[in-house]
Amino acid sequence: MSTSVQDSLRRIAIHVEEAKTGGFEWVLSEADANAGDDRWTVLKRARKAVKSYKASMADGLVALQSLINNLDIGPRTAKPEGEPEAASPRKRPSRPAPAKHRDEKPPAKTSGRTVFGFGLMK
Repeated sequence: MSTSVQDSLRRIAIHVEEAKTGGFEWVLSEADANAGDDRWTVLKRARKAVKSYKASMADGLVALQSLINNLDIGPRTAKPEGEPEAASPRKRPSRPAPAKHRDEKPPAKTSGRTVFGFGLMK
């Protein structure tokens, strides 16, 4: 798949910092394409610290996932105004399979929180 300059992959990183008050906070940063590899700008950060590094990283991955329209192609730069958007494949929302019998109960719903499309958070 080829992409144009306007549609290039964004370089976004996630890291976790230990809060001064205790706990851990995720941070999303993006490399500045014009300044080289040495300059990173904070995009988003946790509003409050959580107790574990693992939970903080998972929350940060959820925040990163929220920035991405299509996980198959990753985060892309915005198109300049006036330029039409390329059609991107949209995934249909998943639904439980229909019950075979009227009295059969559908499977229990999960919390729906996933970690960057890799599965359910534990």
